[in-house]
Amino acid sequence: MYKFFICIFLLRFVFADEVAQMEYQYLDRLALETGTDKASNIHNYTETYATFFAPIRNQPIKFLEIGISRGASTWLWERYFPNAELHFIDNNQDIFSFNKPPRANYHILDQADPTALKEFVERIGGDFDVIIDDGGHQMHQQIISFRTLFPFVRSGGLYIIEDLHTSYWTSFGGKGDLENPLAGPGTTIEFLKNLVEDLNYTSSFTGYGDWKRMPKEIWINLNECQKHIHSIHFYKSLCIIKKI
Repeated sequence: MYKFFICIFLLRFVFADEVAQMEYQYLDRLALETGTDKASNIHNYTETYATFFAPIRNQPIKFLEIGISRGASTWLWERYFPNAELHFIDNNQDIFSFNKPPRANYHILDQADPTALKEFVERIGGDFDVIIDDGGHQMHQQIISFRTLFPFVRSGGLYIIEDLHTSYWTSFGGKGDLENPLAGPGTTIEFLKNLVEDLNYTSSFTGYGDWKRMPKEIWINLNECQKHIHSIHFYKSLCIIKKI
């Protein structure tokens, strides 16, 4: 009987791994077909995204991506999330000259302008299930966008910052280059390191990993990130922040 349960457990593990691989292959195939650099031929973000997005793929989620460029990823998400409300931000009027997916809502604004971002949210509402920052990759753009938009991610939602390697290049606000990459103060990498402090802030007061044990008199004085970051997941050039 013991061997039987071991076999069942192993079969379930193998099956789950096969399902995960199938999901990755499906998402990556769409990414390759649409020509986005998120695919396995360039950044391979699809391998990570398949794990996080598979459970919500067919749900009526609210999705926002910063950065449209020539529109490749807009077609990826149009095909991958068939029931999603899709929004895309860019500061380039030329985006309307490219072929736009039927369900994609394009918004012209500057991701580094917190007033414009807040007006945008007031116009279409918050409660985003997924926000992806694939915009200008400048340090101030990434940090301002996160500070402004993270409060409008719903509970259980994800805020994602792509292409974190730009934190190491002076042309984007870092301190180095391809030959001598270096991050430092003011970069998105350093900002995210500080978010790890916010993630563990409540535990440092209580000695418990369960944030719900935080006394109310302390809780009310916490900042947005100390209160609402559930977890931070780092991958190559990618960070995924889940909200409580």
